[in-house]
Amino acid sequence: MTESRAPWGLRAAPHLAVFGMGYVMFGYAGVPAYFLGRYGIDYAAFGLLMSATLLPFVLVQWPASRLVERTTSTRLLLWTTATQAVLALTLDFAPTYGTLLGLRFLWGVAAGVLLSVGATHVARLYEGTTASRQQGFYGGMLTLGGATGFLAAPQFVTVTAGAGVHALGALLAVPAFGALWLHRSDRRTAPTSTEPDVSPLSVVTDRRVLLASLCYVAIISSYMTLSTFVTAYFEELGVLGPLNALVLGTASVGRGLGGSAVFWLPLDDEGVIGGSTGVAFAGFLLLAGGSSGLLLVGLPFVVMLAVSVPFGAVYNVAASATNAEGTALATVVALGNVAALAFPPITGAVRDVTGGYDGAFVLLGALNALAVVAAVTLARRSR
Repeated sequence: MTESRAPWGLRAAPHLAVFGMGYVMFGYAGVPAYFLGRYGIDYAAFGLLMSATLLPFVLVQWPASRLVERTTSTRLLLWTTATQAVLALTLDFAPTYGTLLGLRFLWGVAAGVLLSVGATHVARLYEGTTASRQQGFYGGMLTLGGATGFLAAPQFVTVTAGAGVHALGALLAVPAFGALWLHRSDRRTAPTSTEPDVSPLSVVTDRRVLLASLCYVAIISSYMTLSTFVTAYFEELGVLGPLNALVLGTASVGRGLGGSAVFWLPLDDEGVIGGSTGVAFAGFLLLAGGSSGLLLVGLPFVVMLAVSVPFGAVYNVAASATNAEGTALATVVALGNVAALAFPPITGAVRDVTGGYDGAFVLLGALNALAVVAAVTLARRSR
């Protein structure tokens, strides 16, 4: 479907929904000292709070893919947006760390469905390079929501003693819910497959889908780890100012630019993926190699930009590999988050044991090297 044929509200809804979701997901990471002090936890446990949201991202992708192949993404997005907003209201009142961990898991169930349904919604409204651009904007809004959380969370901790760190996400979900409610009966986002009997196994085992998933493993693991620990990283360097929010802002810009590069320049999705993950590989090695001075401050921005640029390209490669775009995208999200959920607590454990992040940077560099190989293979298969 072309952009001009869909109402503005229908096109804006997934971007608005994922913005509020990003706020809830990442806002807490903007105030690590508050959560470490309130619940008496270490950095590994702090990282596990992110994993608690990513594990259900993996678990819900199969049912989400089945649902989205049977009904409109508009209707599913409407109710998942409402559900995650209601759950967000409960997170700030968790009396213990275990309760907070469980509530973030429950919130992650709704958010995981929202993420893949929103991406499917975009894929059903756009085609070709326009789809790559819009998927980039979609991912960019997620990180922009996180950056907003990084700016807002310290204010809530100062003024309200922590109330609202998560709950503001419910208010941010209202515009998306309103836009979706107006178009709840619209059929433009109905399943597009002309082969209703397509085997889910054939989609999950499709080589392009699997290679795209490997690329997503690298970029989402890097993105989640940087997002979770960037605040603590800069605090340990003694750097003042909202650099954590600027790093997530860089991610938003990168995701938007990555999709637009395919749209405006003579580039293909595979080239964007390979080039950007190559830069990320080099950046992580420099971070692990004991760089000093301005490099220690500047490299997180470079790496975050590099792992953000290919977001839309990866989603578009997977969605265009098969008519069952919902199942393909759910596969990418599930496999990518299997790895991503492990890295925040691993990074926290590395920090607790060694006092630094070098070991985690080496692992993330290796993942991005594998993504370069996968991108080259995708390019060869495309030709």
